[in-house]
Amino acid sequence: MSTPAAPADRNEPQADDVLALLMELTGDIAVLPAGSRLADEKRPGHQCFVILDGAATVERDGRALRGLESGAFVGDVSPDGRPLPPAGVTVRLETRSPVLVLDSVRLAAAVAADPKLAAAWRSLVSRTLSTAAREPRPPTDRVISTGMNHGGTQ
Repeated sequence: MSTPAAPADRNEPQADDVLALLMELTGDIAVLPAGSRLADEKRPGHQCFVILDGAATVERDGRALRGLESGAFVGDVSPDGRPLPPAGVTVRLETRSPVLVLDSVRLAAAVAADPKLAAAWRSLVSRTLSTAAREPRPPTDRVISTGMNHGGTQ
């Protein structure tokens, strides 16, 4: 006799709910062509992204480090949980992709002010980080959703 599966945590926001809430409060959707850079390792960023459908490659010094898939958060998370734009890596779309464009300052303010959005934010980032954790990478000194060590804190 098999044991029934444990019910899903009803407090954990579902992926579609998370994206809908983020879009409603802090973001815009853009459809970008293959080859578009969501981040450039040589320039500071101001936005975070969620790849809604498609794939991207994280690169440093022209070398591919890892892949990102649909649903991935492209950005960093500060030690206190604030969203930060990606830094120190180039993130390039592999396919024409709709992406959710998030202003990191606006997102941080909204997350701080709205417990429901904060739960949605934590859910999205934890899914991305759990995917990144399955891939080998050097130790980091801050939580990085793109799986890279950018050194130091902001």
